[in-house]
Amino acid sequence: MDFALEAGEVHALVGENGAGKSTLMKILAGALQPDAGEIWLEGRQVRLRSVREARHNGIVMVYQELNLAANLTVAENLFLGRMPPLVSHRFLEEMASKLIESLDLPLDPHSVLGDLELGRQQLVAVAQALAHDAKVLIFDEPTAALSAEETQMLFSLIQRLQGRGVGIVYISHRLEEIFSLAQRITVLRDGERVATEPLESLTPDRVISLMVGRSLLEASSGELPPAKTRVYRIRVNLEPGNTVAFPLGAGEIVGLAGVIGSGRSYVLEALFGLRGEAFLDNARIENPQDAINKGLFLVPGDRKTQGLVLGLSARENLTLSVLGRIAPRGVIRLRDEQAVANEWFLRLRIHPPMPELPAHAFSGGNQQKIVLAKALASRPQLLLLEEPTRGVDVGVRHELYQLLRQLARQGLSLLVSSGDTEELLNLCHRILVFRKGHVVAELRAPFNREEVVAYVTGAAMA
Repeated sequence: MDFALEAGEVHALVGENGAGKSTLMKILAGALQPDAGEIWLEGRQVRLRSVREARHNGIVMVYQELNLAANLTVAENLFLGRMPPLVSHRFLEEMASKLIESLDLPLDPHSVLGDLELGRQQLVAVAQALAHDAKVLIFDEPTAALSAEETQMLFSLIQRLQGRGVGIVYISHRLEEIFSLAQRITVLRDGERVATEPLESLTPDRVISLMVGRSLLEASSGELPPAKTRVYRIRVNLEPGNTVAFPLGAGEIVGLAGVIGSGRSYVLEALFGLRGEAFLDNARIENPQDAINKGLFLVPGDRKTQGLVLGLSARENLTLSVLGRIAPRGVIRLRDEQAVANEWFLRLRIHPPMPELPAHAFSGGNQQKIVLAKALASRPQLLLLEEPTRGVDVGVRHELYQLLRQLARQGLSLLVSSGDTEELLNLCHRILVFRKGHVVAELRAPFNREEVVAYVTGAAMA
């Protein structure tokens, strides 16, 4: 494999999960050592034996999985690894304020990082990278946790960095972002570079074909829901005097749209008994176990911290939801556990087909399949999904969409919260748009994309 980046260029790096994108960039960022090959920077060969050496040479990577300290302030996180033994917090906060102001980011240097929403934490990670005098900046799925407003801030920042001559490698599964930012695209498949072409010579369909080695025709949302043999009545109290109530039919896929903080995520967490007050058919949901007993299961948005125990095997993770079946007297029946894991590995085509591997050894897309398999193994009647395809490639996304549609046709009801408008348009029969804790619109397929976006951004109410 070979890869070249020019100063002032946004060079997109795309490929399916496991294609080698992150490995290649971790080598460039000094986090991994290559077995062979050379790295050249500004006409000279460099050997990057650590992240510190890479940063000293002006190469910085912003990882998809945040590598920050939740208990420290924004200012302290911005200069982690660069602080002297004795720290003047006043001086540190002054430096942080200047950096944040120069980047025009909505951050308070005094805030404790763990108190911020995930999108704001991602902006701190970006600012931390820029605290180093970067010549090469690598972004790995930078918008996965960002709202539309925060994404636009990041894009503006990238364009300013281009003007300063910074070379930017942009890894993303969102092709619409790549086609709005990049000048060149390199496609990886199975650990090899299969193409590097200028943006104007490519189309999204061509990029997908290069990534997966075949053409993917995405199904549309024109498919009608089945006749409602069963209707669930859902009610969630978001705050005193503000109740959201709606029906959800068996086999129906209902999307929850809205920016981060609009209330859509609260609905799913309340329905799973994690917070607030929620009712299913007038019966209050007391806690997660009660939710599971009532036929609900949540696939959380953050698979690494909320969906998986990374040190356990995939088999152990997948069967956490069915311990009552496979360990009726408190002792796990290994044969039953293996049977459940093997069934779902086969049904969801989880790769590699090795349930005994630790969960952290799987790619992001296959980790997401394990989380989904854990949910489906509980035999839910109503599946709650928060950002179901965050950080997965187009091939896995296509597989998951097909699977979710198939589950709906079999009678499973799905409630999908997503900040990805295209995802909701492709999947759903109905979309509820949230804004400031209220449902401001209920839209039905076939959808008008501009109308959905207008309601989400508030333009339709201006």
